[in-house]
Amino acid sequence: MQLKVYRKDNRKKDLGRWRRYLLRFGALAGFVVLGLVLYRLSGPVLIAAASLRDFVVESDYFSVREIQVRGGDMISGNEIVTVAGLSKGMNIWKIDPAGIERTIAKHPWVRRVLVHREFPHCVTIDVEERTPRAIVAIRKLYYVDADGVIFKEVQAGDKMNYPMLTGLSTEQLTKPDPMLRKRVREAMRLGELMAERSHLLSEIHFDRPDQLVVYTAHQPMALRMGWGDWEDKLARLERLLALWKGNEARLASLDVSFRDQIVARLRRVEN
Repeated sequence: MQLKVYRKDNRKKDLGRWRRYLLRFGALAGFVVLGLVLYRLSGPVLIAAASLRDFVVESDYFSVREIQVRGGDMISGNEIVTVAGLSKGMNIWKIDPAGIERTIAKHPWVRRVLVHREFPHCVTIDVEERTPRAIVAIRKLYYVDADGVIFKEVQAGDKMNYPMLTGLSTEQLTKPDPMLRKRVREAMRLGELMAERSHLLSEIHFDRPDQLVVYTAHQPMALRMGWGDWEDKLARLERLLALWKGNEARLASLDVSFRDQIVARLRRVEN
């Protein structure tokens, strides 16, 4: 009796095994049929996608009809467009804004640039130019901007009414460290503050790490400014110059680097 039961259980197991095989075979067959159906349908779908792609890439509807350049002053819009390699009639989808930005950014006058597409017909280029704040001599003359960056050789006909930056080595100027770059920016800021007070500088001299000496275009004296606290130092300087008004030629130098005082050195008077 037990033997029969055992045999009956084996038959049930065999039946269950065949059912699992049939289910697996049926699922596999179903996947094969589904794959064949999708394969047959993919032809029209791919053709439609290819047609749409060709329309987008080749259609005149997406051709560039307008190129706007905004913010250019020292470099003309036509020059920017030429550097960018853009022209009307190009397909707007084929334009690479990031690549064009990298190309335009190599121009010495360009500080920042942003290129974006305005579908379906326009490309806009926003340019922020560098502004000269000083001139430095490294075998030749070069402009220095407010960030302390040497960016362009001064050519014949370029403006020269900027202070000369002196006292720094060629190595310092061409490979400045962040601290030196910060100090150059601070020196440029001092020049701007003094220009606002009608004291145009002819030279900004880095005498020592903690000493900045400037020379104005209209007064033949050295102004030893130390470092920092420009507003307070300029206020004291103007009060003293007001007292010496009409006799500035007697002043050889003024040292305002000390707190709450100014040290004046007078020129020797020949009898």
